[in-house]
Amino acid sequence: MFGSKSTSSSASATSSASTTAPSAAVRSTDGRFQTVIPVGFVDATHAVSSGVANVQYLAVGPRHDSFATNINVVREPANGRSDADQIVRLEVDTIKRLERQASNFSQVTSLKVGGEPARAVDYFNTPTGSRLLHQRQVFVANGGWIYTITYSAIPSAYRANVGALDEVTSAWRWLG
Repeated sequence: MFGSKSTSSSASATSSASTTAPSAAVRSTDGRFQTVIPVGFVDATHAVSSGVANVQYLAVGPRHDSFATNINVVREPANGRSDADQIVRLEVDTIKRLERQASNFSQVTSLKVGGEPARAVDYFNTPTGSRLLHQRQVFVANGGWIYTITYSAIPSAYRANVGALDEVTSAWRWLG
């Protein structure tokens, strides 16, 4: 079953958070991929539990209006699905069904993540019910899993750091 992936992190970047030098590779908690922590972001993966949400990666960036811009990756079983177009349709339909406040969906765009076909979509959402976020999600399948990469920022700060998502997807390498 596809769940809503419009997660955002409330973790904060503090001076005690571990930082990663630009372009230093970090591994996911499942050990199946590596990527980078973007410039201006800190690795906060250790601060989240991989319980139900199955968080594999969390990079926390600059705070704007009391919200920490962030990029997270969650995974779910693919259940035999591998076609990127089918996956994005199912995921967007699930978001629209479960997150009724989600709106202004962009056209789906194609890209590659770690050499695999992937799809991306932008939209506005209030996943916590109180704060409007501009989110971009990238969906990619590999090794029986669907990975959802989510960039979340308040709308006024979206453009300032969206390039960090490109850093993450461009540096992505599959390990398993």
